[in-house]
Amino acid sequence: MIPFAVAVVPAYLRTGQDARWLRRGVEALLAQPAVGRVLVADDGSPCPVPPLPEGVEVLKTPVNAGPAAARNRGIARALGLGAEVVLFTDHDCLCEPGWAKGLLDALKPGRVAASGVTRALGRGLLDRYQDFAGAMNGRWALPGHDSLIYGPSCNLAVRAGALAEVRFDERFPTAAGEDYDFCHRLRRLGTIAFVPEAVVRHDFGYRGLGGLGRLLRQECRYGSADALLWEKHAELHALPSEACAPPDVGADPFPTDPSAYRRGALSRVRPRRYAPFFLLMKHLCRHAYRRGQHAPGRWREGPLPVGEMGTT
Repeated sequence: MIPFAVAVVPAYLRTGQDARWLRRGVEALLAQPAVGRVLVADDGSPCPVPPLPEGVEVLKTPVNAGPAAARNRGIARALGLGAEVVLFTDHDCLCEPGWAKGLLDALKPGRVAASGVTRALGRGLLDRYQDFAGAMNGRWALPGHDSLIYGPSCNLAVRAGALAEVRFDERFPTAAGEDYDFCHRLRRLGTIAFVPEAVVRHDFGYRGLGGLGRLLRQECRYGSADALLWEKHAELHALPSEACAPPDVGADPFPTDPSAYRRGALSRVRPRRYAPFFLLMKHLCRHAYRRGQHAPGRWREGPLPVGEMGTT
């Protein structure tokens, strides 16, 4: 029997483009038989939520509180509806057919969560670099490559029982670090499966030269999240892991063998013509990430999330 699964989509809509992305993503979710309900957690968007198909529930909040808080509101509602599994994706993502079923099928005994492959929807060089770097994919736990340390919150399924004990930390102000922290705490309850058949296409919105600035600003945000991550989980410094992304960024169809998703080393890049550009981008992104790490630590004040109460 397929478990009752509710999809939660946090949405902070700043432009009409964001609104169109949201409607496109919701329609793709509704087309999947394994998705029982869709909840959109509107995070105080300045742009109105567009008309959505019948049956989609919008959870409105007047003040922007960040994606972690939006997902927590969606989790509470999903559990109230009787969800057995909660599926997470983002408003700028397009879940391919079979995504939900693939994640649900992977939740075998001992698996507390599952995450799939996230690839760029666009075909430009910056999109290809994202596929190579794997920033929107999980990280393998080493040794063994048999489970993930974390899966990105744009491509994730979590058992309801685990969500009764673990929630997102709302002190993370942006979409950076909150999924890593969440999954690291989830792993105290079980393992996270990697599912190559569960594919999400992420629309990064890279348009012209402005796309480079958009990418580097996100890398800077990733770096700035480290302050809270390291304060909460000092053990992450020494935790062995490896990027989860295929070296052949032009692969179509995507590999279905998990062993194909290993470290995206430049020596393994196919086609080879991408290697010089990827090398340049690695240096630029590393610089932006370190700039974020050296920025003053900033996070929202607030209580510890569920799953950390009583810890120090």
